[in-house]
Amino acid sequence: MMVAQSNTEFLLIYLPISLGIFIGDLALYFLGKISRKGISILKRYENEIRKLEKIEILNSLKRNDVKTIFLSRFLPGTRLPIYLLCGFLEMSFLVFIVTTFVAVSIWTGMIIYISSIFQKQMLNYFQGNYILIVLFTSFVFMFFLLRFIRILFSKKERIEFSTSIQKAIKPEFWPSFIFYLPLLPYIILLSIRYRGVRYITTVNPAIEASGIAGESKAGILDLLPQSYIAKYIFIESSKIYTKQMIIKQIKSKQLSFPLILKPDKGERGFAVQKVHSVAEIIEKINKIRINWILQEFIPGSEIGLFYIKYPNENNGKIFSITIKTFPEIMGDGKSNLKTLICNHNRYKYQKETHLKNNISKLYSVPKAGDVVKIGEIGNHVLGCMFEDGKEIITPKLSEKINKIMAKTKGVYFGRFDIRYSNLSNLKKGKNFKIIELNGATSESTNLYDPRFKIWEMYSILFHQWTELYKIGYTNFKSGAKLYPYKELIQLIYKHFTYKKSITLQEGSIQSSD
Repeated sequence: MMVAQSNTEFLLIYLPISLGIFIGDLALYFLGKISRKGISILKRYENEIRKLEKIEILNSLKRNDVKTIFLSRFLPGTRLPIYLLCGFLEMSFLVFIVTTFVAVSIWTGMIIYISSIFQKQMLNYFQGNYILIVLFTSFVFMFFLLRFIRILFSKKERIEFSTSIQKAIKPEFWPSFIFYLPLLPYIILLSIRYRGVRYITTVNPAIEASGIAGESKAGILDLLPQSYIAKYIFIESSKIYTKQMIIKQIKSKQLSFPLILKPDKGERGFAVQKVHSVAEIIEKINKIRINWILQEFIPGSEIGLFYIKYPNENNGKIFSITIKTFPEIMGDGKSNLKTLICNHNRYKYQKETHLKNNISKLYSVPKAGDVVKIGEIGNHVLGCMFEDGKEIITPKLSEKINKIMAKTKGVYFGRFDIRYSNLSNLKKGKNFKIIELNGATSESTNLYDPRFKIWEMYSILFHQWTELYKIGYTNFKSGAKLYPYKELIQLIYKHFTYKKSITLQEGSIQSSD
């Protein structure tokens, strides 16, 4: 008797709600259909309608009509445009009505059933002081429920979810703020041991704040023997550059395209790009008013060489070498570049970056066996793979780096980014060019080697920071001045504000394009 009563109550709630929702869905279909008829009366718009029907996304909607109509019931924000389009595109009314009926039946029953399970608890909470907790919990529950439904019914969503899980278990792809969290307690321990944190500002006395933030790349390059660095032009934000001015400076430095354009202040490949014409340079530097470096592009391969030296010793040592492998992909003669990137075992984890960097050729189809370069900037964030290169460290290379640093006063700790064309010559300390030297907060980037276990990665990171404190403390004892707290906070704040400003400007340029 109680079961029968319960079923009757359920039907009394279920049927009118389902009917109301179903009628509303049909109304959207007919509204779309009426709109189509109304526009068709105006003959001049008929061709525009035909053009719309040829758009790929609308053709995809027609091909996957049942799946799309069904899923839109469960995906917030999609039902209104999709149901209107179904009517406008004159899709099968029978398919629409059957699919919608099934979707409404499942959706309504599911919502009522869930509500009935938690009815008593929800009433108690609503009558108490827990309304915000209930609302928040309900929101979270519905979010994950809808996410689950999307994954269950959509192949694309399942692939995206699987990729996200795979990426999450690979530390090399973690966001930097997450990866560096375990380092914070260790920095606190080092600060207690050395009775201060500002020794990191004395590790490189010749660089402002030792290169913690906001240091000038051009200023650091000027400290090095010029015969070993890649030639560059410093572009000042205070000047308005014309085409003739840029051409004159390029000729004076005997440079040729392509060139590398990058902010004078920045890190992790921030706003770095390869340029092929004066017009590209002018557009960038006159829209984003900061100091820039225009540097010669050195063909070949790249390494990151991390160097440390104690102030009381004649020679330093190469702490690590990172081999940088630029991303490239092989064509199969069938798939376009976008598909190849999204399906690649590694590049799919950074597909947003690769798609952005290759936007002009995403729909080209490389021939079977053809190798396509999809990145030429030696930065992990920009898709470059980093591997440990300890086998490259040789006495000859160490000797050459020590010779360079002997002529570079006030720098004891940092990472060189080096370009070379022949590995054998590099090991002999010959025929290479330094494109950057990064200071105190640079990384020993070999730790991102995908072959390393997570404890090996953190071992390298902790060792690097131990050396940083040791060298900074030694310099302090030798007379190097600590960077004032107030100025240090201002420097870091100014740097983050600067980065945020450039990011916003870049975004506005891309959206206008």
